[in-house]
Amino acid sequence: MDKAAVLEAVIGLLREDLRKSVNASREAADYATHEESRAESKWDTQGLEASYLAAGQAGQARQWAEAVTALEGARDSLLRPRMDIGNGALAVCDFGGKEEVFFFAPVAGGVVVSVEGTEVTVITPQSPLAGRLAGLRAGDALPPGPGAAGRVTRVE
Repeated sequence: MDKAAVLEAVIGLLREDLRKSVNASREAADYATHEESRAESKWDTQGLEASYLAAGQAGQARQWAEAVTALEGARDSLLRPRMDIGNGALAVCDFGGKEEVFFFAPVAGGVVVSVEGTEVTVITPQSPLAGRLAGLRAGDALPPGPGAAGRVTRVE
């Protein structure tokens, strides 16, 4: 599997999420300031609620933008070939006959992309699974811990 294609798919998905968050924030802000959302009584909080939604969407957009910036800034180090699991590793693990593919990155944990017909899950150093896999090489068994027993079959 092409690690650069995985990274590009992750960045592309984050950019799309960023675009959606920016649009949602704008729509909520427009609604919050629209005449129809003006409070008709002291109990009418529709405009206030819309402004909270706009602020939340703007915060989410900032997080997506920071993740894109972080991944683009770390591109060279993430794409270097690896022998062991750490940031930038593309690892295939066998969990009792079921293979899963993970891309280790500093941000965007939990993002799942499909590349070449294979689902790849982004794992960050903060995740418990990353803690179990860190430093392992192809052929190594996962150390005991929460979750399924498994073996690393490939690291790129």
